Amino acid sequence: MGIRWRVLIVEDDQALALGLIINLEAEGYEVFHAVSAEKGITLLEDMSFDLVVLDLMLPGMDGIEALRNIRENDPRLPVLILTAKSNASDKVEGLRAGADDYLTKPFHLEEFLLRIRRMLDRYEWYKSGDIQRIGRVTLDFNTLEITREDGGISRITPHEANLIQYLTTHQDRIVTRAELLKNVWGLDPGIETRTVDTFISRIRRYIEEDPSKPRHIISIRGKGYRFVS
Repeated sequence: MGIRWRVLIVEDDQALALGLIINLEAEGYEVFHAVSAEKGITLLEDMSFDLVVLDLMLPGMDGIEALRNIRENDPRLPVLILTAKSNASDKVEGLRAGADDYLTKPFHLEEFLLRIRRMLDRYEWYKSGDIQRIGRVTLDFNTLEITREDGGISRITPHEANLIQYLTTHQDRIVTRAELLKNVWGLDPGIETRTVDTFISRIRRYIEEDPSKPRHIISIRGKGYRFVS
């Protein structure tokens, strides 16, 4: 594996946590476990981690509140949420709170390990310090900060950065909503959700001079979006 990634699992189901720990350690990860959000946050304050696996239904502080706490202190740390709720609205709530990805219980171990690997690959890319100029703003993927020409700075989430990255990487063509749902959020493209439109509106506020008249993220009626640098 090369890098020995350090993973924190925040999960009160001891049997599930044990299974995840055994399999992650077999893959070469260094794994720590907390049975509550409070204990998980304490570990995050005392140690550095590369990724957090966070159950949403926890005793005491719930996963969403814990996630918001994590994001206040580290906007870049990859967080995979685990949820027993299958409604799209519950998953979207987690994504809006700052999660990078989610899995619905029960899940297949192979998919869990694949999601972890994919998230860490993205995290390594963020840490590369890549800087991109878009119109009158500069996006630093290392700090996840967008700087305007007037000196104003906005901080974006890893998910927003991933959406911008995907659009800029595929700027030679139209990117559909279904494609974004699948490749940025890992959601079923058949799900009826305004997740994509909501996030597009947010990043337009960061990078467009006039979000009501976008010049960089163009809506293509009935198809999706086109990025113009």
